[in-house]
Amino acid sequence: MEQQLLSGCDLHLHLAGSFYAEDLLAIGAPIFREVDWSSRDFLSGYNASLETALDPVQLFAEALENPEPGFAKLRAAYVFGAEDGGDFERFMWKYRLFSHLWGYGWERGKKTAVSMITQAVQHHKRQGLDYAEYRAGFWGEDDLLRQRMQICAQTLFALSDGRFTARYIVPLPRSEPLPTYQQVRQLLEEQPHVANTLVGLDFASREEGFPPKLYHEFFQQLQKDNAANPEQRLAVVYHVGETFFDKSLESAARWCHEAALLGARRLGHCIALGMDPAVAISRRPQAHEAELVSERIDQIAYDLRYAKPLRALGVPIDETALRAEQQVLSQRADDWVERPYTAPRLQEIRQRQTFVLNELAKMGTVIECCPTSNLRIGGVPDAEHHPIHRLLASPVNLCICTDDPGVFDITLASEIEWVLRHTDHTRESLAKRLGDPRRFALKPLVAA
Repeated sequence: MEQQLLSGCDLHLHLAGSFYAEDLLAIGAPIFREVDWSSRDFLSGYNASLETALDPVQLFAEALENPEPGFAKLRAAYVFGAEDGGDFERFMWKYRLFSHLWGYGWERGKKTAVSMITQAVQHHKRQGLDYAEYRAGFWGEDDLLRQRMQICAQTLFALSDGRFTARYIVPLPRSEPLPTYQQVRQLLEEQPHVANTLVGLDFASREEGFPPKLYHEFFQQLQKDNAANPEQRLAVVYHVGETFFDKSLESAARWCHEAALLGARRLGHCIALGMDPAVAISRRPQAHEAELVSERIDQIAYDLRYAKPLRALGVPIDETALRAEQQVLSQRADDWVERPYTAPRLQEIRQRQTFVLNELAKMGTVIECCPTSNLRIGGVPDAEHHPIHRLLASPVNLCICTDDPGVFDITLASEIEWVLRHTDHTRESLAKRLGDPRRFALKPLVAA
């Protein structure tokens, strides 16, 4: 009973990342010679990032002509394994090996698109999922973009039945979220029934360089639109604290808090709140020592705002010194500042993590923890130092998810097994700690 409670509901699931190596071969077999593998600099980028000489046509041909060794090569070219860990760029290029087929399939028309979506969802039904929230972003001019989002929503709705419910979350480009958001709103206005399935928005992909403060106006607009159209209300989920080598550990923890303060319902990953700071800085030389002066200024403002509760947890806040530093830094806002780590500073960061986790718990914010994804994309060195331990020990709302199960070659059930294997929890205690993840669905489930 506890197993189905946790392994039947996946709330962090990218649709294009849900295809396994077998799907890659099956979908690619009839079309791999037609695909322009050089478009969008895929081939050059893949080979440069992975330091290889991939020839996709040869790869597929060999997998079809000589299945045993050929499929192993195709799988190695696609699956993001432990040996790839800690490199977000390597992950993205492997992810794009399928997304090139995905894009070509959509260009072939609705029939192919529906077939691909169905193939992914059927995997999850066979694996025992009864509820899934899929994230899938599309491209093209406004009319084409709306058409593709509509096809995705309608297909997921059609695949839902009495035993399985699929919902749809639209990722927004961090660099310019409003145009895509406006197309989502127009789609809901033109096709109101889509609101049954299209329930949320996501800030995803690379987070570095895109601080939460950029999106204040967006969230204000969203709140206004939700109030005006309550039957088409959209919630936000937000990837944060996943890859954060561009900033200090203090700022990385702050970003998680700021994303929640904006109004994000669930936060994806939040490795920055669970990984011990001493482990985080050991991952690269001088890791997290440098950040933009603007980030340091924002951190000072944050510390001044939360001085009292931070002090209560043992974080020393010298307001006079901070204001003096703020004044000096304001003259060089486009520069970088470097601050090496000391043992006392690392201990203070642990307390800052505690503060943010406690604040998220008070707000009811949910963290979506994806164990294998965190190990491989997030550069977590091993299971012993995985953020899951700190997150489980905290009071924060938490759910276990897969992220990109096909690219990682995992299932939600295997992720739950991983947690049980690497923590002190039993099935019963883990189910008690996490509760039913379906209560965190973006649109309440209606009891049968």
